Amino acid sequence: MASEFKVAGRKSSRTVVAGAIGALSLAVAAGCSSPDTVTARCVDEDRLSDGSYRVVDEDRCDDDSSSSSSYSSGGGGYFFYYGGSASGSRVSGGSTSRPSGSKIVTERGNVIQRGGMGGRGGSGGS
Repeated sequence: MASEFKVAGRKSSRTVVAGAIGALSLAVAAGCSSPDTVTARCVDEDRLSDGSYRVVDEDRCDDDSSSSSSYSSGGGGYFFYYGGSASGSRVSGGSTSRPSGSKIVTERGNVIQRGGMGGRGGSGGS
């Protein structure tokens, strides 16, 4: 009969260690597999008087991974502006440099770059 009784609230040390290792593994995997998502907006290269950029149709930007991130057509230059806050057809507070280790998505939902350690999106080679 003594074998039917359990001490409430006590677990073996193996169970506790296995649970802790499992939780730690999940936390590390989640941190590595879910990069920050940054929105890329196609903007006119000329800054507005308030320092913001005018957002234009993203078809005007070239999203390949070439060394130049700007695209010029018909006298106007356009490039992707990463992050920032949009207000109407203006954006500010972001960066003209493509962030590394982030998933970059356009406003239409097109993925320009997948996140990861040193990852780089696009195709092509040199």
